[in-house]
Amino acid sequence: MNRQALRLALMWGIPIVAGVAIAAAWMPTSGLDWRRNPERDVKIPSADVTLPVSAERFPPGQGSDIANAQCLICHSTGMVTRQPPLTEKEWATISNKMRLSYGAPLPADQVEALAKYLYSINGRKEAGKGPSVVDMQGS
Repeated sequence: MNRQALRLALMWGIPIVAGVAIAAAWMPTSGLDWRRNPERDVKIPSADVTLPVSAERFPPGQGSDIANAQCLICHSTGMVTRQPPLTEKEWATISNKMRLSYGAPLPADQVEALAKYLYSINGRKEAGKGPSVVDMQGS
């Protein structure tokens, strides 16, 4: 480093570092840490809620046991059956999304059987053209 740059660094660097250190030492901390103030603690009461249990099940068929055991954990039968008709591949994509993105406890080895079942009750034939309902990409 040449002399002029070193002199400039010392002339400006030392006062800036010293100024920041002094400001930090004199800065009040009581108003900055709101979590330490018990008067500001938010109290959220808990409540017990009993959700209604639906007796509705998926229509009988090979794979309905998987749908009843896995899909009804979060969804109603009507929510699933009122979806737009999807291809088997699209149902598999949605089932995997539920597993991987939302933590559904659907085992990977049941995805194909579930997709076949959902396709059998609410499916559409593969069309070689047009956007997919699932990902809006060409099929």
